[in-house]
Amino acid sequence: GSLDLRAPIQDPSNLSGGNGATGMGACSRVCHSLEGQSRRINWSLSGIMETWNMGPQTHRLPFHVTWGTNLFTAIGLAVVNFGMVLMIQLLVGLKFSLMQSGFHNNGAGLGVSVLVAISAAYSLVGVCLIQFVAPNCGGSGIPENKTYLNGGSVPGFYTKRTLGVRIATNILANAAGFPVGREGPLVTIGSNIAFKLNRRFAKPSVRESVDFENAGGTRALLLDEQRLAHASRIACTVGGACAMTVIFNAPFGGLLYMFEEVTSASWPLELTFRVFASTMCASMLSYGLCSLHGLDMSEFVIYARGPVVRAWSWSDIPIFVVVAALTGVCTSLHTRGLLAMPRLRKQFMKKLQRWQPWTTIAETVAYGAFCALLSACVALLGNCTKRGKSHLEYVQFNCAEDEYNPVASLLVSTSHSSLKLLFSGENAGEISASASFLAFLAYSALNVGLSGLPVPGGAFTATMLMGAMFGRSIGSLLRELGYPSTVSGVYAIVGSAAMLCGFKQMSLASVLMVVECVNDLSLTPIVMLGVVVSMTINWRMNRRGHDEELIARKKLPFLEGEAPHELDRVEAHSLCDPLPEAAVLYPKASISAARRALDEKEISYFPIMDEDASLCIGIITRSNLEAILQAASNVDARHQEAPTTPHSWDEFPGQRDKPHIPDEVLPLYKVMDPTPFTIVEDTLAPRLYAMFAKAGERAACVTSRQGAFRGLITREGLIAASQSHQTF
Repeated sequence: GSLDLRAPIQDPSNLSGGNGATGMGACSRVCHSLEGQSRRINWSLSGIMETWNMGPQTHRLPFHVTWGTNLFTAIGLAVVNFGMVLMIQLLVGLKFSLMQSGFHNNGAGLGVSVLVAISAAYSLVGVCLIQFVAPNCGGSGIPENKTYLNGGSVPGFYTKRTLGVRIATNILANAAGFPVGREGPLVTIGSNIAFKLNRRFAKPSVRESVDFENAGGTRALLLDEQRLAHASRIACTVGGACAMTVIFNAPFGGLLYMFEEVTSASWPLELTFRVFASTMCASMLSYGLCSLHGLDMSEFVIYARGPVVRAWSWSDIPIFVVVAALTGVCTSLHTRGLLAMPRLRKQFMKKLQRWQPWTTIAETVAYGAFCALLSACVALLGNCTKRGKSHLEYVQFNCAEDEYNPVASLLVSTSHSSLKLLFSGENAGEISASASFLAFLAYSALNVGLSGLPVPGGAFTATMLMGAMFGRSIGSLLRELGYPSTVSGVYAIVGSAAMLCGFKQMSLASVLMVVECVNDLSLTPIVMLGVVVSMTINWRMNRRGHDEELIARKKLPFLEGEAPHELDRVEAHSLCDPLPEAAVLYPKASISAARRALDEKEISYFPIMDEDASLCIGIITRSNLEAILQAASNVDARHQEAPTTPHSWDEFPGQRDKPHIPDEVLPLYKVMDPTPFTIVEDTLAPRLYAMFAKAGERAACVTSRQGAFRGLITREGLIAASQSHQTF
């Protein structure tokens, strides 16, 4: 049944000495009266009490634990990224070698067939790994990763299995030629590595031992989940920043990217320097690995030499504005297409549900082959071009030895290689306007069609590539028309940033990432101009960015930084979670009462009431209640066969487990949070919202103006209330 807590039971001032609004007087009196009454149990939990006083946004981990985690995360990301790039180069090189052999021996038919067959084979291995080993590795993982960094729970997302599968399948997806990049999965991989390292190093520092005297030294270990979770989120943020650093060789870009990804509401003060130092280490290690293997760093990142002439002139400004405006419309439509395609695919797959997962596997393999086939067919429409003076790496495809196919160079190659060609300031005239625009149409269509398939790839580089293709086509067209403009690579840079910022709805990170890719700070003003124009248009068309929209549609436990306007007039009592009668506990509870409370699977926080069931004097978490119950059950099992002397155990008036007095009584008042936040029931939602969104609180008591308990507001319940008012 449900417990009716709306009507006041009595004036709490008689119990708390005038402190009825907080219940602290009652808490002190009850706890004092219970000292030393626990049978066979000696609870030593001063560490947990200190943590309660510090608050949820403090981890207080030792220096060597936090910095050791950060250092090993940077090392791990540098090594993983280096290995992934080498494997992608190996697989793509094998594919191109066999494709070119087919072209030379039997013409375009065999060459295209070989390309399609190899792409399908890579796709088959990747999708089977996902479907049969780690189903949650399909996609970039950014929405789930962002949810965890926000404070939400994503069980089973950061495991050794998902880490290995995500690395392998991301390599295969890029080698197969899917229109994706590496950055999304690698950010998730970085967070996964950091999560596992932090759990390994930090757990001993956040455990508190509970000793059971006269029971053979039996102990219960209580895990301080809030401290561990806070430390884990800091570590995961560092991991994500290191991932962006090693992909783009952009330490500042990695820092800003994660700052905008996490938002200032969830960014602790200590995190800035941790990310700064860790990204520096990751970058230096990447340089070191390249040096050991005799390789140039520019081969592993998107690095294009800037224009050798004046970067831009005032006459280019109107064109930049037009390019950014058109790109803003394109990125808005592209985002809507990415969100609409999974719904269409899901509706279609309902008819084939009985043949799952084989239909998903077949569809993914077929789409991988289709991407290769369409790219090859569109590339055949391109004109072979004599190699220029830039000596950049183009794809020969169906052309002669001294020629290259510009469309194939943009579509058949990896997204990183294509961006290098588009951003370059040394290859003016080597990629025509028609080749860039044709590649833009084909790549955009393939990228939208991919959405909803279990392919671990990021759209960060993909959107950069689409914007670069569009901008380059306009720049090349102006050059062909004789317009006195800058080199077309600058238009590609502006278009790339404008497309990226609309997709991610990020401004600072988009500018810095693109500028660091070309290593030319003189382009910063025009890139910022393009971002401002594109973002203005995008905000008019799309309410949220792609990742935020996915979070909302997947109903992930993500709490926005600001309360939705729909909650402006909602009062606190309307936000209380449903509270079954069995979930309400008392300072001294029997084992049976604790078990009944844990049977309520939807409840994570249990209120501890005073003896009159009117004041909430504390809150205990599910994990701590489970640990205490398990330890007490073990002790009780040891004494089952021993003769016992009857005891009289006083219970509070109104306690619900009177009919059955168990052998063990649990002193919950020793491990509860005795100072929970208290909210008056008619407080408006925007006033209490920041306590959860910015202060990191997980649960708070709601009381009447006289202090009578009304219920609990939890973070999960507040998220559910916010999502119920969202529109798509």
